[in-house]
Amino acid sequence: MQQEHRIETLKRMLTLIEEKTSIMGETGTIEVSHYTSKDRLADELNTLFLEYPVIVAHSSQLSEPGSFITLDIGHIPIIVNRDRLGILRVFLNSCRHRGAKLTEKPCGKAKAFKCPYHAWGYMDDGSLKFVPSNNAFPSLELEQHGLKELSVTEVAGFIWVVPKLKAPISEEPENKEVYIRHYLAGIDKDLEHFGLKNHVRRVSDIQKPKCNWKLIIDAFSEGYHLKSLHKDSVESFFLEHGSVFQKMGKHSRSVGARKDILKAKSLPESEWDFRSWTTPFYTLFPNTVLVFHPDWVSRITVFPDGTDQCVVFHDMLVPEDANLKASYWDKTFKLINQQVFAAEDIAICENIQSAARSGADTHWVTGGLETPVLWFHQECNAALES
Repeated sequence: MQQEHRIETLKRMLTLIEEKTSIMGETGTIEVSHYTSKDRLADELNTLFLEYPVIVAHSSQLSEPGSFITLDIGHIPIIVNRDRLGILRVFLNSCRHRGAKLTEKPCGKAKAFKCPYHAWGYMDDGSLKFVPSNNAFPSLELEQHGLKELSVTEVAGFIWVVPKLKAPISEEPENKEVYIRHYLAGIDKDLEHFGLKNHVRRVSDIQKPKCNWKLIIDAFSEGYHLKSLHKDSVESFFLEHGSVFQKMGKHSRSVGARKDILKAKSLPESEWDFRSWTTPFYTLFPNTVLVFHPDWVSRITVFPDGTDQCVVFHDMLVPEDANLKASYWDKTFKLINQQVFAAEDIAICENIQSAARSGADTHWVTGGLETPVLWFHQECNAALES
């Protein structure tokens, strides 16, 4: 977000605070069965998690040649690695012989990958280089049995993967970057102004809530619940009024007002501090939320693991010149990750999931303070219907 836009946003928020209100948007309903239906989940896995760009890591996680991570995008196991030449690659984590995963390690360093089942060996560029007892495969062409590769690129400090593009794009890096930037609809510029490329991942956590993946996205797409759900943790840092939000392509940007924003009344605009006085949230369709705390960033990416369970990756991203040994970072991450996120947000999402199957409601309502939640579900519906 450029400086002039930050100033205009602060002015708008200050006006709303004076009026004791927040921006009010579109109201609507959400179909409850979308959180419980196996058919709906199958459609989501085959569309949202195949055809749309998904963040799989921060660039700092794979900065060194030979480094790799593994994860599942829905039902697709992948290896993300930077090969010995520094080229970023993504492969299906599946041996071309009989389909075994090449590695179960969540991360590490490797120049090659060997299948644990029959020891077929692949180089870090995905090429098949070794087949034990290769005379048992007289017609096997090694060059035709390299690992299956997916589209990947780096934009604004993150690594993006599209398992299955609707329309093929050139594998030239600049064309893949253009594709992601067009998809982000201007959010890439915001992330670059926030300096995400100059951050590093300090610590990560993986949680497996017993709830539908969309409930986690819902929880981080609105601030209406702040005063009640987070009354014992972070509510005291924020004002009740002044929140704004905006749709950006398939995504949304929301900004909450911290109490320090009131300092603006006694300071010239040149000294206004957007980052310290607000908390911006970005809901990146389909499954990532970025939360900009005053001096660090939460990257929260959610993957379904059944209708009633999901896997949540939470990265703490700090400026690369920060003192990574400082106990402050551990304390603040613990507050957000264990108290705000796990004990409050995840707990209420699991609470909701248990009620979703009760049949009490066929639809839930969203109010004018929750419009980004409605936008998210509208985009999900549109994607599945297209």
